[in-house]
Amino acid sequence: MTTNQELYSKRQNRLDMAIALGMPDKVPIILTGDSFFARHLGIPLADYLKDLYESSQIHLRSIPQLGEIDGVQYLNPCVYSLGQGVYANVKLPGRELPPNAQWQIEEVNLMTADDYDTILNKGFIQFHQEFLAKNLPTALSDMDFHMKTDFPRIIADYKQAGYVPFTPIICGVPFDMLSSNRGMSNLVKDLYRIPDKVVSVIDIMTTDLIEILRAQIRYMKPYAVFIGATRCASEFLSPKLWEKFALPHLKRIVETVAGEGCKVLMHFDSNWDRSLEYFREFPKGKCVFASDHSTDIYKARKVLDGHMCVMGDVPAALLKLGTPDEVYQYCNKLIKDLGPSGFILAVGCCLPLDAKVENVKAMIAAANGK
Repeated sequence: MTTNQELYSKRQNRLDMAIALGMPDKVPIILTGDSFFARHLGIPLADYLKDLYESSQIHLRSIPQLGEIDGVQYLNPCVYSLGQGVYANVKLPGRELPPNAQWQIEEVNLMTADDYDTILNKGFIQFHQEFLAKNLPTALSDMDFHMKTDFPRIIADYKQAGYVPFTPIICGVPFDMLSSNRGMSNLVKDLYRIPDKVVSVIDIMTTDLIEILRAQIRYMKPYAVFIGATRCASEFLSPKLWEKFALPHLKRIVETVAGEGCKVLMHFDSNWDRSLEYFREFPKGKCVFASDHSTDIYKARKVLDGHMCVMGDVPAALLKLGTPDEVYQYCNKLIKDLGPSGFILAVGCCLPLDAKVENVKAMIAAANGK
């Protein structure tokens, strides 16, 4: 009988090969979910969020019932870190919402143009702490709760269960943080009115975030780091603006993670079709471009072939509304068309709370050729 340690080694090697653009024995599958696992086991979401170590154990009880997978993207819910990451009010089940309701993000756009000067004068870290304490104290206390989690223990638990803990570290990007805090329309106006100031602020934010990220990587020694970007997608900006305000800091962060010896999960929601060619400038064989189904995954595979692994892109809507046969056929087509080298099968973004269990099983079965 194969031990969990042997399974872990085999699965890690499979992912290593796919990301390095080698030839794995089969297309790997990563499972990305949070609230789905609680719903699958009949656990109210309010209870699921009470203890972030226990929530990781809920994942580990749910996953074996779904099929054989290689790795897990969210080791536990990251919801307590969202408020400070996007400068928003996060409503939680059992707190602001009914006990079994999906959590919600309420944008408030509190940043003013004067705050750019604060960042320039004090640095991003001091601005961040003072801004949250003054305007979003719940987000600050939520983050404190998140940081008390014993992540090394959780990482070890996944390894002992035979799964690769794919991305235990999650990092946002400066443009998206500004867009959430300032508001999309206000920020775009700032790009025209005070472009040099915005670039300087983004540079400072990037430098400060990289310092934090390096410390996290050296402490946790993750397999990969999740870099999340949505609002700086090329569909929202002209090519000229994108090249000036988005590309440089994305590249700096990705290169930093790769330079620390980690793989990089570029979890890029929204449509990035227009900028795919630029990703060939990123470290070869170290990164994974993960689409949420908005980007054309076939185009991504073609453009990035021989340079970057592609991951996705089973639509969340299909897992909720489709049939097991429809899911299986969709996944099987992706595997045949895009694999086995340089491709990882996964849901586009994240399993929805109310995905059909039989559909998730069908996705996993397709990856295993069953």
